[in-house]
Amino acid sequence: MPDNATTVMGDQQRLVQVVANILNNSAKYTNEGGAIRLHISVDESTILIAISDNGVGMAPELACRAFELFTQAERTSDRSSGGLGRGLSLVKSLVELHAGSVSCHSPGIGAGSTFTVRLPRLHHDSIGHALPQADVVATAPLTALRVLVVDDNVDAAAMLELYLHTAGHHVLVEHRSVLALERARQSGPQVCLIDIGLPEMDGNELARRLRSDPRTANAMLIAITGYGQESDRNRALAAGVDHHMVKPVDMENLESILASIH
Repeated sequence: MPDNATTVMGDQQRLVQVVANILNNSAKYTNEGGAIRLHISVDESTILIAISDNGVGMAPELACRAFELFTQAERTSDRSSGGLGRGLSLVKSLVELHAGSVSCHSPGIGAGSTFTVRLPRLHHDSIGHALPQADVVATAPLTALRVLVVDDNVDAAAMLELYLHTAGHHVLVEHRSVLALERARQSGPQVCLIDIGLPEMDGNELARRLRSDPRTANAMLIAITGYGQESDRNRALAAGVDHHMVKPVDMENLESILASIH
């Protein structure tokens, strides 16, 4: 810890979640008897949190994409820990919502990894002026909407929930399509963000059922999917979807769509 104590402006629960998610990821990919080091440093404008481990590491091409929502690659030569730990995409979203940045570096397989979080330092004479007024206005929706997020990827759903909640909307989340259908019938959402690749019942079938039910027929349906071919888009539109968005979601585009709802 640095000798000179300092502060950041933010949501304590979410910032704890950032550090916890990175620590959990490091623990997952560090063998028993390994070491994880958390170091904090401060300069005039920035607080830097660096979490380093001497675990399995990763290839450089994976390190530069570590925070992407659907990054999949080997972390070990025996494939026993393939893919990235869950929660890193949420880390990136949370840090950026705090006007910070996050990065990952690894010398290579077997050489450990370092995750670095940079957050703006809060000077006590700037309290009350920490966010530019333009940023505050940009995140305030014209109308608070009832939004249902349906995604079996817990991290993806949590990221959307966080973004929409921060923008002032009322958000419900379901990870199973059958439960989502019943929840929609009960709550009457104005918008449904639907992952297409759902188990039990895919997103297109869920959209068809929502459209055929008078209780949910008028909701705006937005497909959120990893499938971006023209044929995928056509199938979604034929099922009753209003908008087809490919992951990772373009948040500015989503914000524009939601702002058009009155």
